[in-house]
Amino acid sequence: MEYLAKKQGLWMEGAYSRLRLITPPPIVLPFGLSGYANGNVYVFCEDYFDSATRVRRGRLYQSAGRNGDRFEEVSLFPYPSPSNGCPIDEIYETARLTIKAGQEVILGDNLAQTYWTVVLAERRGLDAYYITLKSKTFFGVLPEPIPDEIPEKNRIDILNALDALVEAASVQAPQPVIDACRNAASHMISAKFPESNPDGRLDLGALVKWLIGQGKLKKCTDTADSILYLLEASTSHLVNQLHSRVKANAAAAHGTRPVTQEDANLAVCAVAFLLQDFEWSERQAL
Repeated sequence: MEYLAKKQGLWMEGAYSRLRLITPPPIVLPFGLSGYANGNVYVFCEDYFDSATRVRRGRLYQSAGRNGDRFEEVSLFPYPSPSNGCPIDEIYETARLTIKAGQEVILGDNLAQTYWTVVLAERRGLDAYYITLKSKTFFGVLPEPIPDEIPEKNRIDILNALDALVEAASVQAPQPVIDACRNAASHMISAKFPESNPDGRLDLGALVKWLIGQGKLKKCTDTADSILYLLEASTSHLVNQLHSRVKANAAAAHGTRPVTQEDANLAVCAVAFLLQDFEWSERQAL
């Protein structure tokens, strides 16, 4: 059985009879399965985190019911080890819990929580319980969507497209980022205006032409609203034009420059604008 123990802010690990100091200090967070409680206290000890892919991996422990026990063999190097036993404040042991891929996990306490999806759950007997998680938030790349506000028929497609966009924006070159933006924008416009793409075959360029031709975009008079209209009219068109620039034949035909990271960032901002303009996301503070 593997144990995780805490003494005066220091975290230790090892067998019950032998504990060693963990350096550097690990990130240990309260752990809970959404909608599940059995009275045990669970903690997640992080081993790996990649903010680009939004993947987190670590070990899962549960309360051992031995808080206050005295351990005789504890290595606190570089701190002095106790000579007459070391009372432990918190003691956790390898979790005994059935977790399946796809379950929702909550990390943190009630004051600050984040939501994750289980990708893998792997046990090594009673020695270790490894959990791989993927974040359910977009880490600020896009405003957080409100799934219930997205048309149910298109909800899964749109959320998957947005998730792919966020992953591409963190680690990919400009071209795949712009492609992901184009795909997300197409799904969003088709959902917002179903009559624009009844059979689901139209590309983003055709959808933009339909929006303009049908007068679906606001026509305003004062300065502030005119700026808003220009944004609305150009957002979808912008993503479509950037996608065209990615194509080698289009670049040769029109003499356009290669797309850059700034272009990709602009396409991401355009999708973020659509999300907020359609009122499908939380509003971002300026």
